[in-house]
Amino acid sequence: MMTAKSPTASQPDIFLSSAFRDFLDFRAEIRGLDPSRIWAVEFERPDLDDRKGAPAFTIVDTLVEQIRRSGVFVCVLRDWYGSSVFKDTESVSFFETEIYQAALYHNNVRFFLLEPFNPSDKMNGLLDIVDVIRPGIVPKRTQSKAEILDDIKGILEHQKPKRRQSWALSLRKLVSELALRRGHPKPDIEFFDRVFRSPAGHPNKDHVQQLLNDLGAESGIEKRLTRMWIALRELAAAPYDRSEFAEYLPYWNEALGAWASAAAWYGLHGHLYAGRLAAVNSMLKIRAAMKWTGAPHDPGHYIHGTKGGRASEYYSMAKLLPGREARALYLGLALKDVNEAINSVSGDLSGYLAIRGHIHHMQGALREAMKDFEEMGRLREAKGEQGGVGEARADLGLIQIKLGEFREGRKNLLDGVAMLEAAERHGFAIRARKRLALAELRSFHPHSALKEICVAYDKAQEFQIYGQITPLMEWMHDLACKIGIWSRRDFD
Repeated sequence: MMTAKSPTASQPDIFLSSAFRDFLDFRAEIRGLDPSRIWAVEFERPDLDDRKGAPAFTIVDTLVEQIRRSGVFVCVLRDWYGSSVFKDTESVSFFETEIYQAALYHNNVRFFLLEPFNPSDKMNGLLDIVDVIRPGIVPKRTQSKAEILDDIKGILEHQKPKRRQSWALSLRKLVSELALRRGHPKPDIEFFDRVFRSPAGHPNKDHVQQLLNDLGAESGIEKRLTRMWIALRELAAAPYDRSEFAEYLPYWNEALGAWASAAAWYGLHGHLYAGRLAAVNSMLKIRAAMKWTGAPHDPGHYIHGTKGGRASEYYSMAKLLPGREARALYLGLALKDVNEAINSVSGDLSGYLAIRGHIHHMQGALREAMKDFEEMGRLREAKGEQGGVGEARADLGLIQIKLGEFREGRKNLLDGVAMLEAAERHGFAIRARKRLALAELRSFHPHSALKEICVAYDKAQEFQIYGQITPLMEWMHDLACKIGIWSRRDFD
């Protein structure tokens, strides 16, 4: 098993975007400023070339991983949009996947416009989205090669090589800063504020379906997000709010659903325009417009079911909001949505009961939470699905611990962790381990508590479930490693 490493002085810590292959001489000049610190794909990984047969998603995943490891993302823009992931003009370019990663998640991003700058429609469409995500991050003024080189020299001088803050905490900090500067997302926010410009032509359904099909075998959250970015940008040619593109609504629905799930585990709660709330709100509009011919339930089932997902996001955002009044507002919105779902959806209600139980828990209504989790457990037991039962046991165990029922709570948490691990429901297993750590601590077993925290941390890093990593977890893990009571051998 491997976890991402932070850059050190011996590793490149400045990522140079691969925006233009036609200007390799200038890229060589930039890298020549300090080859030991500037990472450029054609120098560091010349094998990562689709023209030489490198698999497209091997290239994408490597670029994204290197951006995550970097301390600074430097992007020099010309009018060239880049080569396509799917080798045709309609598809998203490798370059766009770099921009997506940097604009959405990276704390330290520097864009430069190399004169003459005459962007194509595809480039303009991408820059419009970047401006929604991070207003002002792309400069208006073009610069000469000499000016850009001078500015990058300044970056090298001021950005000293050092151990970079972990990606999980860096991401949490960025999302918080975006929210503080621009206001937390309003309840009716939609995905990317509905700013979708097509690269060209109509979406290629085969490309989108291939991306969706590939998710079944992909456990890494980061990779799931990257693939759904490409799918959603393909779909950008058919805006979901225009009736003439109704045939693409099922693709939008599935891609946004996958994005919403991955965004939650990745830690994008509250991320403006790209978090789970924005995606779910767009899904509500899409599901209201879709034709459900042949579906096992009526449209109301799917629309109200989506409100359950929105309730979950309101709850998650409430945990991050400053101030009691703001938290109470979002918990109220969450409770309203989940009750509508419970009262309207046919079939299995256990997932909605789980959401309501957590809302009640956060509101301090522990007995109400207990009732929800007990009923959730009965429904899951009837279905006999191991992972679902494990989630119910872990939720029930949490409330029992809070009520002082340590023996019963600890047993349910132990059972829940084992079941979730066996079912490979990694996100829920990590969350259950954190609760088990609390149970061990309250039962006066601090060493066991620390072990559970360290295992949870390492697994979250492995599967890129950064939303479950807190500053306290990071600190405890680092401390345990430093004093020698935890190591990778314990985890492996």
